[in-house]
Amino acid sequence: MSTAFEDELEAQAQGRYVRWDADLWRELRQGPAQRLAESLSKSGASSTSAAELMRAYLRLGAEAIGLGYLYPATAGRQNFFTLAWSDLVPRLLSGVPESARASTLAQLWNVGENLESAPPWVQRIFHRVSQRLDSLAGIEERLRETATVAMEPPTEKLGDRAQPYLIDLSREDSRFLPGAIHFLAPTVLCVHDRHRHAVAGREAATQGILLVGDPPIPLGAMGCRETPEVTHVKTPHLTAMEEHDPRVDAFFATGANDWRAAGTLDTSRFVLVLAPA
Repeated sequence: MSTAFEDELEAQAQGRYVRWDADLWRELRQGPAQRLAESLSKSGASSTSAAELMRAYLRLGAEAIGLGYLYPATAGRQNFFTLAWSDLVPRLLSGVPESARASTLAQLWNVGENLESAPPWVQRIFHRVSQRLDSLAGIEERLRETATVAMEPPTEKLGDRAQPYLIDLSREDSRFLPGAIHFLAPTVLCVHDRHRHAVAGREAATQGILLVGDPPIPLGAMGCRETPEVTHVKTPHLTAMEEHDPRVDAFFATGANDWRAAGTLDTSRFVLVLAPA
């Protein structure tokens, strides 16, 4: 990729975007862009195809910096777009058939841009699930399936038999003490810290759990500004766990819907979640 092209992109972006970050542009060029170029070269891509793809990647990357979609490594913030442009594309795009690479890049841009206007908890799900990707083949459809799994009611309800899971949220935040809980979607649980609450519109200390898979997937900080009450929903499953399971002493809070049940414990950093067995 010619330095002249990159310099021209930077000059155009500086004049177009108030939020232009020259340091982040340099970080993109010297890190992820170099890794992408190397992976395309190793894949045997034609020089013309590789050059066109690199131009598209850098052009969209410059736009993302200007629009605030792309965060520097030092920002301490995470979103799908930064994951895609900094890791997924450099690492996995060369594994896509050459004829589909440009369209895959465009699909990732579309998904990332759409997520920027989505609620924080939706963004967290896509970011966490996408961290586990080992291929970009059919990426748009796979991410569409993720949205369906996260936001639509499951086909199977919580019946007589349930599979318990104990999720340790201290791995995400060593200070976190699970308190009140509420469901953001049929299989998305938001857990609030027992002591660190939302104040004056600021985010509370919260963590999410995607209650699908074996085991369920911790989502990390959820950016939730709600102040849910501590609820004590009694279900046969939760009552049986409290009375007979030595891992459960007493519940601090419980919640349930037709598909999942969950509880935070009085003396534990674990959250108990129940899914159909």
